[in-house]
Amino acid sequence: MKPTLRPMMFCAVMLVGLCSAVVGQNKYWREIKGKPLVKFDWNCTEPATLPKPALNGLIEAALKEEQYTGTYYYADRAFAYDLNGDRQPEYFVPLVCGATGNCTFGLFSLNPNKFLGRINGEYLYLHRGRQTWPRLVTYGHTTAVEGTLVTFTFRRGRYQQLPRYSRTDSRGGIYGKKAPAFLDRARKGCANVAY
Repeated sequence: MKPTLRPMMFCAVMLVGLCSAVVGQNKYWREIKGKPLVKFDWNCTEPATLPKPALNGLIEAALKEEQYTGTYYYADRAFAYDLNGDRQPEYFVPLVCGATGNCTFGLFSLNPNKFLGRINGEYLYLHRGRQTWPRLVTYGHTTAVEGTLVTFTFRRGRYQQLPRYSRTDSRGGIYGKKAPAFLDRARKGCANVAY
């Protein structure tokens, strides 16, 4: 191979690798693209929303699994949203949060009381399913200007992260990989989202 072709081949391989993550996520997002989305973050959680007595034991167990032993600053609040269309809200409880805004949310239901999984990210994009558990998309910061979009799906009684993710810039920033436009159309879950 000629020496001038090597850099071109390297660039082509890198381009295919970068595009494959977006294409992989794109197939997961087909079900979500046409749905009315709601976007929320930690700012949308409120102490008054959390049904404390009913979920305390499940929240404490989830915190132990996170191996968090400090004072529980965040797990005293929730964002309520009916994910599966059964007219009963599920509760997103921030278990542990970092300095960049990313949180690990525990997802809980009442009647019966269940732990439905961990969802990581700063912004969570939700839509209501019709008697099914919909896929969820999250955005989490990895640097000050870059982050990842991750898709979660409901399997075997819990939300689980799908293996592929997509790197993106929160505002199109220095790498020029903006988040998909359908996420920009999401309705705010509260007035202070992305504050």
